[in-house]
Amino acid sequence: KSEKKASHKRSVGDLAMHIVHPAKRDSLKDEDLQSLVRLCGKSMLYLPSEYAPSSLVLPTCFRATAQYLVQHAADTRGVFRIPGSVRVVGSLYDYYCAEGDANEISSTIRCPNLPQHIKAGTHDVASTFKRFLSGLPGGVLGSLALFDALVAIHSQLKGDPEFTRTKQTKLRARLIALAIGSVKSQFRRELICAVFGLLCLIGRTAEKAPREDEHGRPLPTADLMGYSALGIVFGPLLVGDLLNSYTMKLADPTTGLILFPVTPPCAKRERRRSRAVDETNPRALTVDKIHVANSITEMLITHWRDVVKQMRSLGVLKTNMDGPTLAEIQQDIQRASLRPSASESFVIRKPAEWSALRPPSAPFAMSESPAPPSPTPEARECVPKSARRLT
Repeated sequence: KSEKKASHKRSVGDLAMHIVHPAKRDSLKDEDLQSLVRLCGKSMLYLPSEYAPSSLVLPTCFRATAQYLVQHAADTRGVFRIPGSVRVVGSLYDYYCAEGDANEISSTIRCPNLPQHIKAGTHDVASTFKRFLSGLPGGVLGSLALFDALVAIHSQLKGDPEFTRTKQTKLRARLIALAIGSVKSQFRRELICAVFGLLCLIGRTAEKAPREDEHGRPLPTADLMGYSALGIVFGPLLVGDLLNSYTMKLADPTTGLILFPVTPPCAKRERRRSRAVDETNPRALTVDKIHVANSITEMLITHWRDVVKQMRSLGVLKTNMDGPTLAEIQQDIQRASLRPSASESFVIRKPAEWSALRPPSAPFAMSESPAPPSPTPEARECVPKSARRLT
């Protein structure tokens, strides 16, 4: 008896697609953004003002799918999680794989929308959008340096009791905006804004959806894609295959990288007891890099509207932006985590009663303060015996 369960049952059309039409060469995979612009052109993506600092220039394959999702994906249950039809997704993807044909390339450049002859639903377009992202070298961010800066922002500004929530949110958003602004490629910066603007739009709709009706009965909102669910889906696409070569470690706060809290120190007796077990079964400290990438993605989606405000004030999407480098941003993050503590800013002040006992203009005399008793006994004055008799 087989216990295997099919997660997605393919239709007859999907199976026939692989038999009749052999697999074509994937001409878009591992192509950078400049090459995608050359292959399928570029178009303008329009997001609501709170989700993007301005209109965004993207390769047409990203623009067409993203613009459709902006209009239809917000209320779609399980979007990006439920896969679309393999046949429809393949047709949409192959439409932009022009393979060097000038006529086909010119047709995709002229049309910034999805092709009308392919009947695609929201899940089909969402799966196609994810497939385009998975083929990008370096994923959405494009570099481990930017990912490293975001890891530092996430770890060092998480749950600090000395920061008010408003101040911490503003600082986090500003550092994220500066980190994205340090990316040299204009296409890469605008792609990052497009992806997280779209995800924030979808996630915020799910987070704000009512959980109960007017009679108090629960509504079916479990399939809506909130911030956490979107972070899990898009975490592996954040830097793509570069995540395998990324080295993560537990470090001191001054080095700018803290991923997980270190185990609290235990007593000497407990250390001796566990030392024998550790020597016989040594285990290296491992870090779940996918979990970290998911957390970074969720942070970006959750705080994206605040990031957009900072981007607009900093002019992040300007073509010739002269902003700080990632190294300078790392130093800013370290300074934020190593600021003076609350105990260092404590100032000792005299009690209010002291001013009430003495006028402000009266000088302070040493005699007004009682001298502490000496630890040695005082020398007694010697009186002559003759003087004692006279008294």
